Amino acid sequence: MCTTQEILRTTEKFDDILARKSIKACEPVGPAAYQNLSVIKKLSKAKFPVYLTASKVDKQNYAMKIFAYKGEEPHPYYRNETRFSILKHPNVINTVYTEDSKDTLYKGELKKVSYILMEFAPHGDFFDLITKYRDSFDDKLVRTYFRQLIDGIEYLHACKVAHLDLKPENLLIGADFNLKIADFDLSHVIGDKKIFSRGTRYYRGPEFFRESGEPDLKVPFASDVYSAGIILFILKSGGVYAHSENTTLEGVDLVELMYSKNDDFWKKHCEIKKDLCLTMIKVSRSCLMV
Repeated sequence: MCTTQEILRTTEKFDDILARKSIKACEPVGPAAYQNLSVIKKLSKAKFPVYLTASKVDKQNYAMKIFAYKGEEPHPYYRNETRFSILKHPNVINTVYTEDSKDTLYKGELKKVSYILMEFAPHGDFFDLITKYRDSFDDKLVRTYFRQLIDGIEYLHACKVAHLDLKPENLLIGADFNLKIADFDLSHVIGDKKIFSRGTRYYRGPEFFRESGEPDLKVPFASDVYSAGIILFILKSGGVYAHSENTTLEGVDLVELMYSKNDDFWKKHCEIKKDLCLTMIKVSRSCLMV
């Protein structure tokens, strides 16, 4: 749980704690200094790319998330994510260092960027894990990782933080094979005047995809709990989404079934699972015949 100093009630207090505690604590003493890092490869092709780096001093690997400047200022998403570098929990990715301004080669050009240096999670993310090993997820493994996800969410909520973009791609597998919640560029602190994003389709809470206009959440924690439920469903189903938001599947609105006709919702998913299994069997047989 959070310490008294970490119970963050307003954006101003959060920023004040960051200024006094996080930045000074994250000053690189050598191994994490920019000049002592070498880039090994790109880990993510997302809007804000992540690179695997290695320290020439301590021989440790780190993940570096790069944010291109927006105009003459650091990107707002970088500013937002750096606020959460003070978070420390076994199931939350650890931030090693942040730097607002650095001239570096970015997408083939010399540009001014900001970056966040984090612990490296060598075993990838849960999207890849589900894709590659969907048949290996037994109840015990699902229960273990879901418990770790809930532990991480409970810590964030105790700190008055809502992640607001929980999905398998943002859940990493650390060196100890424990789950690590990552990517806080869209996250929210109680007291913030706005929410940065509507989240990711199929994982976000209904208040994001059922309402139009600027998201207005007075208590955003419920949306994280909803996302956790969707993630649990995907872990158990081997990668099948619980619903597809504002679209129908074979003329059926799974969202409406989920809320109004729960039995029919599960019956439909049994049909989907059966069809998926039959498709996989046909593909396997065709591969054996080649």
